Amino acid sequence: MADIREKYTDEELEEMFDEMLDETGEPARVGDLQFSPSEVLHNCDPVAYRIALDEYIDYLQEAEDEN
Repeated sequence: MADIREKYTDEELEEMFDEMLDETGEPARVGDLQFSPSEVLHNCDPVAYRIALDEYIDYLQEAEDEN
């Protein structure tokens, strides 16, 4: 049961989280501009982004512990 943070860097975990958000959500459109879900959450509500990222890391840790 290794700590997930020993397996991945913080940057890798954030990238994995962003990819998951972007794959499961629709882009936000403002006029002709388009923004990814991860970009919108990260920039518009950084507290909610951090909480969701921590929950995602907890989920990955639980999955790692089950193996």
